[in-house]
Amino acid sequence: MTDTAILQVENIRKRFGDAEVLKGISFSLNRGETKVVVGPSGSGKSTLLRCINRLTSPDSGKVLLAEEEVKEANIDSIRSRMGFVFQDFNLFAHLTVLDNIRICQTKVKGVAHDEATQRAYHELERVGLSDRGGAYPAELSGGQQQRVSIARALAMDPVVMLFDEPTSALDPELTGEVVKVMQQLAEEGMTMVVVTHEMSFARQAADEVIFMEGGHIVEQGAPDLLFSRASNERTRAFLNVIAENG
Repeated sequence: MTDTAILQVENIRKRFGDAEVLKGISFSLNRGETKVVVGPSGSGKSTLLRCINRLTSPDSGKVLLAEEEVKEANIDSIRSRMGFVFQDFNLFAHLTVLDNIRICQTKVKGVAHDEATQRAYHELERVGLSDRGGAYPAELSGGQQQRVSIARALAMDPVVMLFDEPTSALDPELTGEVVKVMQQLAEEGMTMVVVTHEMSFARQAADEVIFMEGGHIVEQGAPDLLFSRASNERTRAFLNVIAENG
């Protein structure tokens, strides 16, 4: 682990019944870095993200955010600094877009209403939705809803953003607008861990790509290295299949 690591994941293991889903995962993330995690379904990618912010409790190992260990005792403080973007948006259907972004700021961080409103509009502009503050989630496309969920996470001023397959619930034509926002965040230096099957994003935005299978990290490296000359046969086979289907 480097001295500049903002997030450290150390030997995380997780079992569900007889199935060991994570088998000792370790990596570090430096400030301003984007790591993209890829791999076949069932490889443990989403479970890894949920263990990082303790939506799922790991059986062993530890996670440190800015050298502070993530535990049940400090989880509210940790989550206020660790944005999480889900596959299925997780917006409050009965609240407007503006209120969806405002509520976490006011309830979790105690931000004043006017300040929360100003920040909400700033983040909506950042994701290209400055004119939709008064809309309800049901009035938005899936891509717009996901961009709202990104804006909501950004409004909490996180030190790390976690994305769990943020385009998997979207039609192909809506995927691009979400990927564009994520690429913009990477260019701006947002610190991110992204689980995705969007290989174009991995190629263009990742500082490092991690290939997982069967609960292990099989291979990791710079995108140009993995995509052009991966050393592991299984990595090459997976990337070839993705390329053929993409």
